[in-house]
Amino acid sequence: MKKFLTAVLAAGSLFLMPEVNAEIKTCTGTDEYIMSEFETIDIAKQRAKQKAERVAQEQAGVFVESNTEVINMMVTKDEVRTMTCGILKIVDVQYQLTPLEDGKSLVVKATVKADVDTDEINGWLNRPPQERSELVDKNLELQKAIEEQDKQIAELKSKLAAAESKQDKEKISAQFNSEDKNFLSNQKLEEAMKFYYARDFNGTFSLCTQAIELNPSNAIAYSIRGVIFYYQKDFNGALSDFNRAIQLNSSDYKNFYNRGLAYIKLNNYRAAAEDFDAALKLNPNDSDSRYNRDLCRRAMGY
Repeated sequence: MKKFLTAVLAAGSLFLMPEVNAEIKTCTGTDEYIMSEFETIDIAKQRAKQKAERVAQEQAGVFVESNTEVINMMVTKDEVRTMTCGILKIVDVQYQLTPLEDGKSLVVKATVKADVDTDEINGWLNRPPQERSELVDKNLELQKAIEEQDKQIAELKSKLAAAESKQDKEKISAQFNSEDKNFLSNQKLEEAMKFYYARDFNGTFSLCTQAIELNPSNAIAYSIRGVIFYYQKDFNGALSDFNRAIQLNSSDYKNFYNRGLAYIKLNNYRAAAEDFDAALKLNPNDSDSRYNRDLCRRAMGY
C-alpha cells in the first residue's frame, strides 16, 4: 500500500529491462505421499501434487535466477521463490496409486508439468519495491504455515502408528479431519497468492474467503483479504479483517501497519498512530511506519 499523504508516486520511472528473447521453460516435478487410513484419496492426491509442485518450483527457481543474472539484476532468493510461485503455470498433473502391503493405505505418486515464461520475470522486476516486499512477506508467511502443517501431519502419523486402542485412533481420526481442513485452507491461499501476484483482486478476495470458511483461524487469509478490502476502498471491511488477523497473529508488524492505513482513511489518526507505533515495536527499522506515525501526530497537532 502507498504511504499516507503521499501526493505523487515514488520518484523515478519504471526500471526498463534490456530486451531478452522470450523463452518458456517446462519443469517437471515428481514426488509421492503415503496416505494414512484416515485420509481420503482426494486429500492424498492433493498432498502429493503439492510436493511435486515444490520440486517443479525448485527447477523453475534455478531457471528464473539464471535469467535475472543474464539481465544483470540483483534479486534475493526470497524474491526468486515468490516470483516462481507466482508465474509457474501447471499444465498437466498425472497420478499413480500403489497399494501398501497392509491393505489400508496407498502410495500416491504425482507428476507435475509446469511452464515458466521469461516475459513474466521482467514484469516482476518492474514492480514497485513495496509491492514486491509485500508479496515476498506474504509468500514466506504462507510457506512457513505449510511447513508447520506438514510437521503436524507427520506427528499424527507417528501417533497413529503407536496407537493401540480404538479410542486413541478415533481421536487421531478427528485430528486428521481438522488438519485436512487446514491443508485445504492453505491450498486456497496458495491459489489466492497467484491471483494476488497477477493483480486479480477479485479472484484473490474470493479464494481468501474460501480459505477462511475452511479454517476461520487462518490469520494470513484475513491479512491478505484485508489488503484487498483496502484496495477496493472498503476501509471498514479492511479494518475488520486486520483486527481479526492481529487477534490471531499479533507478531506480524505489517498487520498493524496496514490497519494503521485503514484507520487513516477513516480519519482516526490517534488509532493509526498507535498502530504504527505497535508496528515499530515489532520492527524498529520500518521507515514507512515511522513516517506515517509522524504524519499522524502532526495531523493531531503534535
